[in-house]
Amino acid sequence: MTARLKALCALIDPCESFIDVGCDHGYVVQFVWERQIAPRITACDISRPSLEKARKRLGECPSVTFVCDDGARAAAGHHTVMVAGLGGAEICSVMSGCSPQTFILSPQSQADAVRQALLTRDYAIVYDRVVQDGGKFYDVIKATRGGGQAQGAQASVLQLRFGMFLQEKNAALYEKLRAREKALRSYPSTEENARKLSEIEEAILWQLR
Repeated sequence: MTARLKALCALIDPCESFIDVGCDHGYVVQFVWERQIAPRITACDISRPSLEKARKRLGECPSVTFVCDDGARAAAGHHTVMVAGLGGAEICSVMSGCSPQTFILSPQSQADAVRQALLTRDYAIVYDRVVQDGGKFYDVIKATRGGGQAQGAQASVLQLRFGMFLQEKNAALYEKLRAREKALRSYPSTEENARKLSEIEEAILWQLR
């Protein structure tokens, strides 16, 4: 199991029902099933070939349901919803169709939009860190229902962009910021790039405090 999947699995608490939207090979579903974390488990993927990979890995598991469908429809009614490996816009779309107690998310892009959507829907972000895996950086976010709007009222632009717990040491986040800073310094000197660089530099200072 990859470092990103291990980080996601570590956030799953015992619950009434669990769904992995975009389950791919089914590693997370297998983790939940083997540890009996939830009595009702759903493996969901819009790709039938991917879903079949998960079905083949798990074999006959009475507590696991395999669903080839849009994540927003499939996730409705579940206590814990995981969505990893999709873009931020796709994750926001899945979120719009369900209201679980807990979201566990890892957007491939637009993590700031995902954070904003969670807070707007009154989901408090309780875990938000960057994980390095295979030379790439991934945001890993956990949010629970209630308290998000109050948290959002206090959130800064930097927290929405780089992580709600920017003030906490996170080696992977620091490396990600440094890499982004280096890239931006090589770009043309435009007003937009200067703004982005200023934000990166301020975020790095938070990590160094």
